[in-house]
Amino acid sequence: MVFKRNGFFTRDNSLWRSYKLFVQRAIVSNAAGRSKDVAFWQINLFKNVMIYSLPLSAIALVPSVVTLYNDGRVFLVCAAIFTLLSIGLVSLNKKINLGVKKAYVVVMLYVLAITLTATLGAFGIGCVYILALSVFIALLFPRNVAYASIVVNFLIYACFTAIIYFKLFNSPLISHYTMPYWVTYSLNFLFLDVAVIVQIRYLTNGLRGTIEKKAKLLKELRAEITEKIIRNDVLKESEQHYYMLFSLNPSPMWIYDAETLYFLQVNKAAIEHYGYTEDDFLNMTIKDIRPKSVLPDLLNTLQHNRTEKSWHMTTQHRDKYGNDFHVEVRCSTIPFKGREARLVIAQNITEQINHTQAIERQNTKLKEIAFIQSHLVRAPLARIIGLSAVIRQNLDEPVDQQILGFLDTSVNELDQIIRSVVNNSQEIFPEDSLTGQVNNKAGVETSDNDPLPQIQSA
Repeated sequence: MVFKRNGFFTRDNSLWRSYKLFVQRAIVSNAAGRSKDVAFWQINLFKNVMIYSLPLSAIALVPSVVTLYNDGRVFLVCAAIFTLLSIGLVSLNKKINLGVKKAYVVVMLYVLAITLTATLGAFGIGCVYILALSVFIALLFPRNVAYASIVVNFLIYACFTAIIYFKLFNSPLISHYTMPYWVTYSLNFLFLDVAVIVQIRYLTNGLRGTIEKKAKLLKELRAEITEKIIRNDVLKESEQHYYMLFSLNPSPMWIYDAETLYFLQVNKAAIEHYGYTEDDFLNMTIKDIRPKSVLPDLLNTLQHNRTEKSWHMTTQHRDKYGNDFHVEVRCSTIPFKGREARLVIAQNITEQINHTQAIERQNTKLKEIAFIQSHLVRAPLARIIGLSAVIRQNLDEPVDQQILGFLDTSVNELDQIIRSVVNNSQEIFPEDSLTGQVNNKAGVETSDNDPLPQIQSA
């Protein structure tokens, strides 16, 4: 033999591993793939029993065979050898079902126990086999089979009792035991069988409950892990969407604490538009990006909307360089790292407001122009028309008609132009009434406070 430093025999160890692997494959090959429940545990127990009992039985068989042979009991020698060989051949046959293997082992051991008891007339060895079979059945078979073995043992003891009592055939039991002693021994062994089976079934049921509970917990754990993986995948996808919608949004966005008003997170657009770095923002509050003049409105708005889920407002912001600009702010309440926060989207509307103000200024100018045209320009025009009429009516001396014709023509042209301007102004501002307009043929109506100038004759 070759020794290793750790004390194991290399060759023997290799042979033993090969033997165990061979028996394991032969016994459980047709039961592979079972789940780890009580049935799986019973299969492994039967496998281990066969692994160790076959070589040990072979070793124990040698002195038994020698003793029985010297005692002239050749039948028992043949029965023992046949039992061991048949059990080994059936157990190691891969083509035979595992249930059939276990049943065959039980039947053969029962036959051997009955044979030894009836032939040798010794209660001990036969009942030891029967007791071992009770343990074997209680461990490896279902509950009904285990309890049925009690009935089988009772019937076996009853049959031996009948043999002794009625002397059915010439058995050594009749000479070795009296009826009271046999009944006493039988009842004690039967009680021991019942106690062993009941206790083993109790342990087996406890083991079954533990395994089932463990399997249930494992199933729940796997379901929880699967659900957690799904949630993590959804969370990762949500984070990607959040990154796209928040970080890469072209509009300035930030999240601030609803209680302290400090910035919690800002996007790139906010950094670009306001000029602050991310670290600057995280050390500031939302009051720091507003002119002092709008702070009261801000605090009032926050107080008014403290219970609202979302709101919007128009206000002014100030960047890092002191530039004020108009913004439209939309705010929503969100949870952020276990705290109540606000998500803000700010849209710079300075250009829109400036454009609106420019339009309003233009409108004001147009109104002023319309007023001037309808009131200031038409007043001297009215006087010119009136003068023309006076000239025609009151001149004693003849007036050059060509000059008067030119005067009339010019006055009419000027009147038509002013009418056109006034009409255009009315189209722009239909709601405004330009008072003082004249719709008669001359186009004007003189006021009492605007008398015609006195014309002296030459």
